[in-house]
Amino acid sequence: MVFGFLKETIYTIFGQKNITFNKDRVGLIRSAMFLFVFLIIHVIGNLHVFLGPEDMNGYGYFYVRLYWTGFGLEANIVEEYLILAWLLHVCVALKRTYEQNLSGTLASGRLNLAISGVCLLTFMTFHLQQFRFGVTQPFALCPPPYMINLHLQTILSPKHPINLFWMPNCEFDKAVYVRDIYRLEFELFKSYGWCFFYAAGIALFATHMCLGWQKVVPNPALDIPKRYHSKAIHCGYWMTAIVALLYISIPFYCHCWAMQPGEFHLEPPHA
Repeated sequence: MVFGFLKETIYTIFGQKNITFNKDRVGLIRSAMFLFVFLIIHVIGNLHVFLGPEDMNGYGYFYVRLYWTGFGLEANIVEEYLILAWLLHVCVALKRTYEQNLSGTLASGRLNLAISGVCLLTFMTFHLQQFRFGVTQPFALCPPPYMINLHLQTILSPKHPINLFWMPNCEFDKAVYVRDIYRLEFELFKSYGWCFFYAAGIALFATHMCLGWQKVVPNPALDIPKRYHSKAIHCGYWMTAIVALLYISIPFYCHCWAMQPGEFHLEPPHA
């Protein structure tokens, strides 16, 4: 199952033929796998919020420093490829739903993936507007010179154990001002309404993922023997549950705990 999953994910990047719309589900499956891999990487990155403002904002600035890969746009190549995978997934899913499932009733369950997908698309629109394109305050940060902090004495120090995306003890003239995503999350999730909205969106994602995983496992592309289909499906359920719980922990933490002041403060030198 693992090798089949990785193979189909890699095939979303390498070895593709010309894109054609037909009744094959390979494009839908591969784009879904790539999106799920991104969601795992994304939630691991978002867990930097538990480490403090420097770690979270430094992680966000890491992707900004990759804008040179975005072909002149204010985005990096990962974001652009993610948009393409997302568009492919939505277009193929809508086409298959229109051709095969519109004749079914709601009670038949054939439209469950389509309905949950449309609702999830609405949720993602709000999410991007609030975090990717939302207005933030500036935050003074000293980024590492080589994208990632390679100084072992600062990475392994007891005071700052995992500072991969910022440098402590920095002078003011070496600092830059970045988006304060850390503060944005705490300010947003102080609202019960937005916490409930994001919890519902994460539950919707988990539902959509589980419904789709049921259909992915029997597909010949994964090369999973039929006798192991049930176990593979349940493994997917567990993976989805773990990822969903990690996502839910972030608004819960931001709502119940106060912002950390951070241990890296920069003040401009007095004249």
